[in-house]
Amino acid sequence: MKSKWVYVGAVLLSLLAVLGIAKFIEPENVRVQQHLSYNTEVEDTNLSIEPSSFSSHLPVVSIETEGQTIPGRPETGQKVSQVKNTFIRAEMKIIENQGELNTLKDTPQIESDIQIRVRGNSSRRFDKAGYLFKFIDEDGMDQGYEVMGMEKDSTWVLHGPFLDKTLMRNYMWYNLSGQIMEWAPDVRFCEVFLNGGYQGVYVMEEQISVGEGRIEVTEYDGKSDMSSYIVCVDRECVNDVDYLDNFTEYTRRMTSKVEVKYPGAKKLTPEITDHISRDFSKFEKSLYSYDYKSKRYGYGDFIDIDNFVDYYIINEVTQNTDAGIYSTYFYKDITGKLKMSVWDFNNCCDNYMEYQQSMAGFFMQNRTWFFMLSKDEKFTGKVIDRYRQLRKGILSDDNVKTYMAEVQEYLGCAIDRNFQVWGYTFEAQNDLLQGEGRQIGSYEEAVEQYEKRLVSRMGWLDKHIDALYSYSHESVNKKFND
Repeated sequence: MKSKWVYVGAVLLSLLAVLGIAKFIEPENVRVQQHLSYNTEVEDTNLSIEPSSFSSHLPVVSIETEGQTIPGRPETGQKVSQVKNTFIRAEMKIIENQGELNTLKDTPQIESDIQIRVRGNSSRRFDKAGYLFKFIDEDGMDQGYEVMGMEKDSTWVLHGPFLDKTLMRNYMWYNLSGQIMEWAPDVRFCEVFLNGGYQGVYVMEEQISVGEGRIEVTEYDGKSDMSSYIVCVDRECVNDVDYLDNFTEYTRRMTSKVEVKYPGAKKLTPEITDHISRDFSKFEKSLYSYDYKSKRYGYGDFIDIDNFVDYYIINEVTQNTDAGIYSTYFYKDITGKLKMSVWDFNNCCDNYMEYQQSMAGFFMQNRTWFFMLSKDEKFTGKVIDRYRQLRKGILSDDNVKTYMAEVQEYLGCAIDRNFQVWGYTFEAQNDLLQGEGRQIGSYEEAVEQYEKRLVSRMGWLDKHIDALYSYSHESVNKKFND
């Protein structure tokens, strides 16, 4: 009898030990990884891009515009910021068979009218366009669909990797970010036909929007002058949008504008815009005050600090230099704290078109809002500790190398099909990346360059991450402290 209780006690102690250890293990968010789960055993050897003989293990998207040109590209001599965002009505079919190849002859799982336009900033000039589209019903009203296993919604992005010759930057970093952060856009690879012409490998992406499985906040009831919200920091455009009159405008630390994305234009009133401006400015005023790091009045009352730390690390690791100035999203539940969402890694890891980035150095501490956050030693300490934690798992060399290799293997023949159309970009005279040593001659070379750059970057950060404390030191921040 005594041995029985000894056994029970040992089991209980073991369980308690496991639970005790578990408290200190950061759980990864569960996330569907298409390259590990969809049609992985389907053999795909067909290189044809002709509609009649095409097949793919990836989902297939077919768009028919009945002769209309999809709007959104700048005309000759026109700046991207001068483009008026208008949509055309078109038809979309999505074929995503399970366990077999997808062809254009198959019965589509989704067949719907859509509204569609070209999207992006500098990418609007690329030969391979990216698109924003909405599923609509016969009356032109938004209609949600579950696309490729992602959460039901009406609005989606089709990202066309063109500058990114690996085809995988957005796919990879949205997925890794989704494991690290509370939420990041879900993504799936697919191949696209436009009016019967093969367009190559695309990435179907969730738009940053409110909804189940997307940004889950208290939705606007249509009555109050207060609301949960999503705002985006980006270049000013000529379209009819609502910009915030936020406090940072007066600090002259930003050249971009803060646009309200949610509630949408149909529900947004001047009163709600004013509420969002004042609410967002509360955080900014606390950040630019002498009490910015105090417990009672500081920024910690207004933001999810861990979320901001993760955003900082992901963009610093990838050298995603648009972060904090362009394509920068904030969201906030009406009863919660301000959070950030990652967006657009097309230019990351030295893939910025206009100039070559040094592998060394930091930049996030100079970005709007993070300029002040980096002056707080506690915030900087959280960045350093979290970085080291992530380097043991999600951001380890082995994990990112394995991830790239698995994605490359999964895409398989889709890579060859893509570059039957876009292979001319490997020719030196057509390469858009400026600077010596950046010309890429093949897909394999593109992946090798991407991997080498990322691993080298993290190796540099391993050695120098403690230097971030210099931006928090009192000697350089006397004028910001009371």
